[in-house]
Amino acid sequence: MKKLLLALALFLASFSYGQTTLTVAVDFTATDFNGNEFNLFEILDGGQYVVIDFFGTT
Repeated sequence: MKKLLLALALFLASFSYGQTTLTVAVDFTATDFNGNEFNLFEILDGGQYVVIDFFGTT
């Protein structure tokens, strides 16, 4: 039982370092598949929320 709890604690601790220490977003412009450009600060200044999902495959 102790080994299971230790393994679980180590597994959960590995996620604690996944977040960045930045407190201010860095402005950037991205282009989608259709060629539309989006600027982060323009969207935020418009009062909209932004969710950024970095997904990749190998």
